[in-house]
Amino acid sequence: MFWNREAYKIAEKITGGHELSCDLVSHVFLILNRYTLSEEDLPRTFARFAYNQWNWRESDFNKTMRGRNTIEITDIIEEDTILSSDLQDRFRDYLESSPENDNELFCKEIAKMYICGMTYREIRSETGISLDMINKALKQFKNDVSNTINSSGSSESYLNSSPARFETI
Repeated sequence: MFWNREAYKIAEKITGGHELSCDLVSHVFLILNRYTLSEEDLPRTFARFAYNQWNWRESDFNKTMRGRNTIEITDIIEEDTILSSDLQDRFRDYLESSPENDNELFCKEIAKMYICGMTYREIRSETGISLDMINKALKQFKNDVSNTINSSGSSESYLNSSPARFETI
């Protein structure tokens, strides 16, 4: 299958064997997942996207990989507060709901590991995903949760009412 070997070989050639070549494959996979591509077009399209993401200074990949602006989920929550049972139920429902796409599934799985107490480095060791991709996934998860819970009609803000790592869940 293309994503098991060939994509990594192409990325390694594009990056000149750089250690971020595996991260480039993950990044381009998430981009290409939005499109319906035939098997015969996949290598050429992957190579084009990977080349652009690697070489364009302002690409999402380069912006993500250049900085180490790590985010902690605790940045969006207050440690001394406890989720109301209604809010707790809505959070649990969101976390366990079927994802709408692969990106949402990816973000939820990374967030579940983090919520269970794993550090960024432990998640990286377990999954092989770069710290920057983990950071990006947690940022996206934070935004998705915030939008989902706040849009469901809560009178209290999710961002100001949940404990660190959601320990009560």
